Amino acid sequence: MISFLKKIFKSRGVDKTIYFCVVILAIYGIVMIGSASVGQSAKMGAMYASMNMIRQAIFVFVGFGLMIFLTRCFKKSWVTYRTTWIFYVIGLALMVFCLFFDDGNGSHAWIRIGSFSIQPAEFMKIIMILFLSFHFGEIEEYCQIPRNISKTKKERLQKKKVWYCIFRPILMIFIAFFIGAFLQRDMGSSLILAFICMMLFFITPRPYYTKYKKLALILLGIGIVLVVLGATFILKPYQLGRIYTWLNPLGDIEGDGWQLTNSLIAFATGGLFGKGFGASTQKYGYIPESHNDFIVAIIYEELGLAGFLLFLIPYFIIIYKMFHYAIQIKDTKSKLILYGVGLYFFTHLVVNVGGVSGFIPMTGVPLLLISSGGSSTLAAMMGLGIAQSIIAKYNRDLLKEQIE
Repeated sequence: MISFLKKIFKSRGVDKTIYFCVVILAIYGIVMIGSASVGQSAKMGAMYASMNMIRQAIFVFVGFGLMIFLTRCFKKSWVTYRTTWIFYVIGLALMVFCLFFDDGNGSHAWIRIGSFSIQPAEFMKIIMILFLSFHFGEIEEYCQIPRNISKTKKERLQKKKVWYCIFRPILMIFIAFFIGAFLQRDMGSSLILAFICMMLFFITPRPYYTKYKKLALILLGIGIVLVVLGATFILKPYQLGRIYTWLNPLGDIEGDGWQLTNSLIAFATGGLFGKGFGASTQKYGYIPESHNDFIVAIIYEELGLAGFLLFLIPYFIIIYKMFHYAIQIKDTKSKLILYGVGLYFFTHLVVNVGGVSGFIPMTGVPLLLISSGGSSTLAAMMGLGIAQSIIAKYNRDLLKEQIE
């Protein structure tokens, strides 16, 4: 068995520490999903916890297969003008297709196939990382303006360049955000998508974008002020309710503040080592989404700070590795892909843990590889597979340079 696993994970140049962290997180997630689901077994049936574990294990197994495949086969040359647009259109079409299915908690964000459901927004985050890695990392090379041309022609080419390099990709970001936030009504995933895309724009090292970054910062500041001032007109009642609950979690314990209040109780009673595995009381009806978005609260209650660090440290290692290699790699497209995957994990960690602990308003996003969820698990492992392929090539090239 050990030799079989070594054969699977053997690939020259990959960062095996990332694999190790993924294994820890995936196994930890399956076990804690089972523990958190026990609290709903009386309502959902005696096999509810076991079925949730089996379901998550299937997604993890398929995700590992995709991660290994992409690690070995993915090439940055696949990320072209044509392929990025094909995947972008497919991603948008799937997000729109969700509107024809019943909503879940007020959001039309899932395609339901029997007992399984797919959330296209999770895959759209990976698609947008690849889309923008090309449009912010490479397309500017194809838009170089010759020097020895007339002023009129130069101005026309400059306008085209601004459209292809700036306005069009930003327009595509707004379209994806609009569909997710206002049609699907999935504000949490849409904000994370927008944040990742915005950061990739600011991170791109190409000098051409410098003046546009300054303009974007000014517009972003104005936008934040307008949103704050017009929040009551822009946000839906349930979204405002989450903000009010965040500001005063004890103000409506029996209503909007129910889950957050009980989540805070779980954190307060966890201590250093928790009550013991399986000993949570909050999962018995007090936290309805205990195996999904609020699984961190159950982890802290049962395993305390030690159990919290058991997933937090591998998370930080993965994020550090993504940013570390992104800094080292010179190719802009590869750099942006690694930054994007790192930001994907970072934002989900901050938003989920921050939400369930009351530091930021709750937006209902999963903790990747830990929370129950097939789409987030598959998307996370696909992103890591793409990142590992880039890391492997970088390490092989580095070794070749050292030998020569």
